[in-house]
Amino acid sequence: MNAGDGALLLSVLRGDIPSGLSPAQLDPLLNLAAAHGLVGMVNEALARRGAAFPQWEAFANDLEVMARLQLQAAAEIAAALNEHKVEAVFAKGVALSLSVYSRPGVRTFADLDVLVVPESLPSAHAALCELGYAAKTGGPPNPCEVSYVREKLPGFRICVDLHWAFTGDCGLQAAVRVPVADILKRRRIVTGIPIPTDEDALLLAAANLARKSAEPLMLIVDFARLVTRPLDWGSVGECAVRWGLRTPLWLGITLAERLLGAGAPAVVRDTLAPPQWRARRLEGLLAGEKLWLSDKHRLWRYRILFKLLCLDSWWDVLRTGAALPKGVLRKLRLLPSPARRLVRARRD
Repeated sequence: MNAGDGALLLSVLRGDIPSGLSPAQLDPLLNLAAAHGLVGMVNEALARRGAAFPQWEAFANDLEVMARLQLQAAAEIAAALNEHKVEAVFAKGVALSLSVYSRPGVRTFADLDVLVVPESLPSAHAALCELGYAAKTGGPPNPCEVSYVREKLPGFRICVDLHWAFTGDCGLQAAVRVPVADILKRRRIVTGIPIPTDEDALLLAAANLARKSAEPLMLIVDFARLVTRPLDWGSVGECAVRWGLRTPLWLGITLAERLLGAGAPAVVRDTLAPPQWRARRLEGLLAGEKLWLSDKHRLWRYRILFKLLCLDSWWDVLRTGAALPKGVLRKLRLLPSPARRLVRARRD
């Protein structure tokens, strides 16, 4: 891609649609927008200005159909978890789709992320199995989630990630401390589905931004939508410090303002800011065409360096280094896998 491709998409997302913009100019960017989860968002911005772009509308309609199917599945799972007396919250795409976006499909999501406390895992596993979901146990043990899948009709797979933690305890986010129990206490119900408060959703978005190296770019649009909500910024700042998310929260807020014009209070941004050398390095990794790179996880500077730069302190770097051997043991299958224990318990 050239620099103008991304600039044009960002301009549309900001509502600054160039006069005389035509399908011939925008349609070639459909695949780029799809790769970054932006099709529904761009189509929404175009529709607000009364612009007709048939290819974008057709793509967005397909996204809405799939999103509504996923939300129906989320409501079904929420009811089943409630019957099993499991407190849970649906995070990330489901929560954002129901709270800060105008309708399903504007914000895409590939799976349903469900947070529970570790003690609730057996009951949550039983509820999902009763609904026909099967746990996926292949591959290295995961430190924070078990994945499930159900396919009632060919081509309509519903994937669920059941989390007992939001970040792992043995990877490059080992220093991040997300208190799932506290998030559950503050949850709210929207159309029968429990989701986090906007403040907690913003903090989870910060953790996700660091884990995925700001890819896809819909993660930055999430920040732009969330920072315009009536948030308790004092609580957000305090939690960011306690959870170890001050730096990625600053980065998400900064990118939302620079790219999309959606700014948080300046005092909040300045309070969260890391040292200048680290801020410059992080912004440099997401400057120009580098912002639009796909598969950043294949490049060491994003897979490793970016995540280390998102840590709040040298102490967090040391904690992360100390936790890495546990990850090696998990990959060697020398530590127990919660996923395998759950499946064994279900069979027994």
